[in-house]
Amino acid sequence: MLYNTIREQPDVEVVGDVSDEHAIVAAVERTNPDCVIVPLELPAAAMPICTQILSKRPTARIVAIGEASDVVEIYWLSDERDIRRTYTTASREAIVRALHFSTC
Repeated sequence: MLYNTIREQPDVEVVGDVSDEHAIVAAVERTNPDCVIVPLELPAAAMPICTQILSKRPTARIVAIGEASDVVEIYWLSDERDIRRTYTTASREAIVRALHFSTC
């Protein structure tokens, strides 16, 4: 569902796809995306990868989605350089809203 939802968006271009968490930061450096989608297997594990991504691409939004979770989390770097987070119930519509999230 996730991949199809993303590809169906006319204003979204997939610029990379990695299967290894350790490759995410290198892919972010290489592609400079506006939005990074990461798996959210364990909520506590999201913060370290978010910190690494936002240190390389401070303007990026990070959308964390878990297969077994009913939550979509969005992370971004505030003007004060703090990592902020919001979340919503997981659904197709929530994923689309997260991709276009701009009220950071």
